[in-house]
Amino acid sequence: MRIWNGYGSEHSMDLVLIGRFQTVTGAKAAEERMEALQALAEAAWSDDHWRTPDERMPSELGESLREMKLYDMGRYDVDNFALDHSVTRTAETVRIWTDESDVQGFLKVLLHYGAKVEIFSRHEWDEEAITQSDASNRSDGGSD
Repeated sequence: MRIWNGYGSEHSMDLVLIGRFQTVTGAKAAEERMEALQALAEAAWSDDHWRTPDERMPSELGESLREMKLYDMGRYDVDNFALDHSVTRTAETVRIWTDESDVQGFLKVLLHYGAKVEIFSRHEWDEEAITQSDASNRSDGGSD
């Protein structure tokens, strides 16, 4: 018999990160960097990584991060790009959806390219800054 000592949650964060850039060029650069980090993370991630994590920064990963000039990124920041998320860009705005609570890697990329960042849980808010309770009142015929 195996007894697990730990904690976890089935509750997803359902987070949205919105990075607003001054230029389309900045937004596009951030989007492309996130695509490169996802490919890098997926290449380094294995199915049993969660059982025997190697906390050291592999030299290949460190070299790739230096080439990308992302000097403040760490191993765990990159690992999160292998987890389920989506990134879209519309003009100067980049949106990231994730169920993970660890979003530091995403934040570092957005800030590196000069974004103003907004983060919220879709459990409580929508993109028009309306709380879910406000939205349900409106559907019931309530007014502001």
